[in-house]
Amino acid sequence: MANFDLTTLTSMEEIPHTKDLFNQLTLGVVKSLEKRAGICDITLADLQPAERHQVVSWEQRSSCMLPDDLKRFYLTSDGLLLTWSVRFDDQMQQVGRMEINKISNVTKLAGNKAPSNANTPSLADVDYASDDEDTDVPAKPHFDTRSRIFELDPCRGIAKVCLVYRNTKPGSPAQHPEVWLLDRALRWHFLAHTFSQYFRMMLMHLGLPQWQLAYTDVGLSPQAKQWFNLYSPLRIRLDSETSLAEEEPEKDDSWQAAKGAPKMDSTEVNKLDFGRVFKGKSDKKSKSSQNRKKHGPVGKPLSGGTNNRSGSQLGGGRLR
Repeated sequence: MANFDLTTLTSMEEIPHTKDLFNQLTLGVVKSLEKRAGICDITLADLQPAERHQVVSWEQRSSCMLPDDLKRFYLTSDGLLLTWSVRFDDQMQQVGRMEINKISNVTKLAGNKAPSNANTPSLADVDYASDDEDTDVPAKPHFDTRSRIFELDPCRGIAKVCLVYRNTKPGSPAQHPEVWLLDRALRWHFLAHTFSQYFRMMLMHLGLPQWQLAYTDVGLSPQAKQWFNLYSPLRIRLDSETSLAEEEPEKDDSWQAAKGAPKMDSTEVNKLDFGRVFKGKSDKKSKSSQNRKKHGPVGKPLSGGTNNRSGSQLGGGRLR
């Protein structure tokens, strides 16, 4: 893959807007997908670069300074949309999707003042209710004025990738955002310190379904694991090893027992044990064969002797 750094780009006048530019921007991921079996209908939206006044207008309206890498990205392409599908029985199913919102769609999700009406619930109420229980490091974003949160990727509705400015102050422009994942339970999960890091993570995971959840305690669904094992087995193995390495050792066995059984290895997905599946049939066959060897054919006495009792009973059975 080509080596391309977002920080080396200053304006669209320096590099022309061509297909080669998109190949550099996506680190050659399109060519990599074309070589994989079963993948078809690779579509990369040809988005024009954002105007500089659009970027400046967003910063003024949001009272936030875009980081240099994200600003140069938008001056190169106003967002990103790359999709690819897999063919099943003459039908195509969309699997991969890499998406970055246009700058006009980087909307604010939280960071406003609480409503004046005390009877109107807001995200700030949920935020303050969990403050006493929040002991995580680094500190998680807040839904009130302490943070300014913008949607960067809708994640097909399973979550939201957000550009988060933490420790903001009213009246002053915010700087140095991070990339966090907000799940549907309104819980925060850290993803990357910079936009460039998140962009590389997205490309390495090929835009597979739910890839962001691999960095959370939610984890991938069984269906998503199947896609990972098919098209990115190394990534799911590395993600599982990373998650296990980051887990703190349990100090209390009783707490572990109350918590539940340990999680299964994510690499063992739907592996059938045919010995167990057909165990009942094999046991019946083995038992019947052992009985034949031990007792001989049905209705005949054992060789080397006679058994009048069994013979009479069997004979009586035949007469009946």
